[in-house]
Amino acid sequence: MPPEEYTPRTNALRVLRDAIYIRTLPSFANKIFYGLGFLTLTSLFMLVVSGIVLAFMGQTWWLFSPWGIFVRSVHLWSVQAFIAILVLHFTVAFLTSAFKPPRRLVWVLGATIFCLALIQTEFGYGLRGDFASQFRAVSGADFWNGTGLGYWLNPLNYTQTFVIHVAIIPIAILFLFLCHYLLVHTFGIAKPYRADVKYTMVAADHRIMYIRGACLVVLILVLAFLFHSPYVPAVRIADIANSDQSLIATTLVTELNHTSDTATYVDSIDPYTFDTAKVYIRAPYEQFIASSGGTDAWQVFMSESSTTQTADLSEAYTFASSTDTSIYASSTNPVIVMLQTLIPMTKSGLYESIISGESPSTNDTYVLRFLSDMNVPETKAATLNMDTVQWGMVKDETGTGNARSLPPGSWWLLPLALVNTAFDLPDNPNGDRIGAEILGGLMLLFILFPYIPYLNRLPEKLRIAPFIWK
Repeated sequence: MPPEEYTPRTNALRVLRDAIYIRTLPSFANKIFYGLGFLTLTSLFMLVVSGIVLAFMGQTWWLFSPWGIFVRSVHLWSVQAFIAILVLHFTVAFLTSAFKPPRRLVWVLGATIFCLALIQTEFGYGLRGDFASQFRAVSGADFWNGTGLGYWLNPLNYTQTFVIHVAIIPIAILFLFLCHYLLVHTFGIAKPYRADVKYTMVAADHRIMYIRGACLVVLILVLAFLFHSPYVPAVRIADIANSDQSLIATTLVTELNHTSDTATYVDSIDPYTFDTAKVYIRAPYEQFIASSGGTDAWQVFMSESSTTQTADLSEAYTFASSTDTSIYASSTNPVIVMLQTLIPMTKSGLYESIISGESPSTNDTYVLRFLSDMNVPETKAATLNMDTVQWGMVKDETGTGNARSLPPGSWWLLPLALVNTAFDLPDNPNGDRIGAEILGGLMLLFILFPYIPYLNRLPEKLRIAPFIWK
């Protein structure tokens, strides 16, 4: 278009484009190695678009609608692309020492984005609404409790997780991305730090950049169409009650006498300070009594002496493990009376509904802790051959035994899983705290790498950069 044919609008677009584009760069920088930042932005765009659609349409749509499953799969494959390209991007920046002054802050911002992305993925898994969400939420809660942040960050709280994943972290990442690019635009593409490396400045090939981005979008869409996001239905208390009544009954007794895992939970902090007897026994039982009438066995139990209560609980354990509970049909033991009322409620689904509604602000916390007290998430994860590490799952589940499907799970957590195994942290009473310290130390080391003497000279010793600059 000749200059005189430009309208004010097209002139404004040209000014904006010229302000955004990097116009010139070293001759080697039109290679794909130096286009990884744009590809990262492309996959982030796919994440944002698919995420907005999922947030508006809701969980039922993305779990069961064909289009919802496709968009959910696009979101998951976009995550895979985003993390993979970020890893490659940092690898190139590391090997070419692109973090040298005055570009140290460029690395710091990018490394912070990467760390936030890792945290973001785990919160995202907690929103899927399937078994992966349940297992990751329970495992993630242990981790955050170990960091000392469990009081504020509770993956068992769906609403809190949703806000963090959909708003807080994405806004932070987008802001850091903008700052990161402004610095790159200001300093230009990193040039060789060695004087003997010859290069010329050439025009940036934006056309090939967009072609690569379009290819990445097509690849994500094709993979999402061919390989759907894995799905295994979430576990409900009613599922367990109808298959193993004894496990339900035994767990109810442990909640009543405060010996369950939740009641005895010990970590660097204790976020589960609620009274398990009140939440899991008294509230659902008294709600039933209020609607049906009859003698309140809870009040009877509370009026007993400690010796009588101990005897009642002992007999209740026997009842819970009995294969023939009919012999207790006329029992006057108040604990057994409450169990005989609560067990049918657990089988019908009413029990789960009641405990979920006791504290709406905590969402699924009570339900997931009850399932965890029965060791259900860990047991089911083992049957699905999932890698159960406290920082999340390296592999995802398929629901077909040992079979695997694409995409892989959180493969980026493999180094942490290896550390977890090497130090035997799952069996360490302070494992969550130690794991949090290791993870925090690794992230800090990664972010501040350009400022660490001697260590920041490592890429020069490797001498791989000349192969990238060629």
